[in-house]
Amino acid sequence: MGSYFLVFLVAAAATGLFLPVLSRVARRVGALDDTRSPPVPRIGGPALVLGSLAALVLVGVVFAPTGSTLLAGSTSLGPVMLGAAAILALGVADDIRPLGAITKFAVQVAIAAVTYVLGVRVGILSLPVGVVDLGPLAGPVVSVLWLVGVANAFNLLDGADGVAAGSAFFSATAIFIMSVTLGHPAIGLVTAALAGSLLGFLPFNFPPARAFLGDSGSLVIGFLLAGLAVEGSTKGPTLVAIAVPVVAFGVPVFDTTITLIRRLVRGRSLFEPDREHLHHRMASAGLSPRQVAGLVYVTSAVFALAAMLFINPGVRSYALALAVIGLGAGLIARYLRLPELNELARLAQRGLLQPRAIALNVELRRGAERLAEARSLSDFQGALAILFGRSEFDQVVLVVAPTGERRGHARSWTLQDGVFVEQSPTRGRDEWEVVCPFDGDCWSGELHLRRRLGRRSLLLDLNLFLDVVQPALNQAARRIAPTGVFGA
Repeated sequence: MGSYFLVFLVAAAATGLFLPVLSRVARRVGALDDTRSPPVPRIGGPALVLGSLAALVLVGVVFAPTGSTLLAGSTSLGPVMLGAAAILALGVADDIRPLGAITKFAVQVAIAAVTYVLGVRVGILSLPVGVVDLGPLAGPVVSVLWLVGVANAFNLLDGADGVAAGSAFFSATAIFIMSVTLGHPAIGLVTAALAGSLLGFLPFNFPPARAFLGDSGSLVIGFLLAGLAVEGSTKGPTLVAIAVPVVAFGVPVFDTTITLIRRLVRGRSLFEPDREHLHHRMASAGLSPRQVAGLVYVTSAVFALAAMLFINPGVRSYALALAVIGLGAGLIARYLRLPELNELARLAQRGLLQPRAIALNVELRRGAERLAEARSLSDFQGALAILFGRSEFDQVVLVVAPTGERRGHARSWTLQDGVFVEQSPTRGRDEWEVVCPFDGDCWSGELHLRRRLGRRSLLLDLNLFLDVVQPALNQAARRIAPTGVFGA
């Protein structure tokens, strides 16, 4: 355990020492964020990588031959490190001279594909129906999406001082504990080095930031953590292999998922930036930059704790982990307040109630047939009473009047206990209503469907109602003689 702690400390110190030098280099080559005054260097990637490498080289020397054997003997590290180096080069190029979003994404996919070919692979996927072996077709797609997705998740989170680096520190801590617990010391060493370098970088990145991660930093963090999580979760139970990495990256994964949903729902390009990420929402809620960073740290720590609970097998541990995840999600949801989330929740509720909705639609069609066949006022009202006897409306009012006559000649009935009683109640201030007019040759009317405010979403398909019920009302009004409605 001493080697892990040494790597962690050396990486933190080395990163802090490299940053002033690299900041001067960044100013010379133009890797600067000009939105701040003075401009802030985007140098996180090289600083984190150099700090981590310095620590790993030292452990290879101090603990030789044990340390060097561990690192050199791990066949899984090579592909991850090679892919991370390519991502670092891409990020540095983008920090100096911004690349197009599509070009950058395409290069990331290519790098992830090569990394997959070299051996970094997601082999299983957890679904509601159980654990699925991805096989040779889905495996490459899921593996590439995982590597690119996590890399971009941390990149999208890097929109406020200290947020992405701090969140990544807690994610790296969870992956470190998982790797060591499952018997992957080499992965543990690299993850400890990454966690240490992130801690060394944070004093420069915490609000007000003196150095930014840049694409070179956020992308390489995400790619490294995604690859190390895949390799560090092997030999573990299936649930651990799936749950720990996803939960450990809870904040960036949650933020990115909501971002994709938001852009899809609004019909916007997935590559179009916006200012509605988690940290933007927190700032809009009145939190200071330091408060935003602090709250993200707390939430990330909660998700990291939940991930570590999954490592310990047992029903109680899993139940506690789910409870902790709920706490983390609650902290996030408090500041998101996205209408898209509310709409998705409503759609999910409608999905659960779909059988009831189908039954209501069937009743609408049957009721329309009965209405169309009505030949008297009693038939007409009886068909409506059957149709709305178990409806979602609190009040059903039928109003009719001779065509061309004044409103004072109108008659009004209210449905009560399955029977229409002649009375004319007014709509309450806490009610809304749907008014469906219909016309006959000599008389016309309106059907008022009223419902109290605040009730759950209406399952009735109003479009279907207008398509099938209103024409039936018109047919009945044409067939029934006015004397049968208003007397001789």
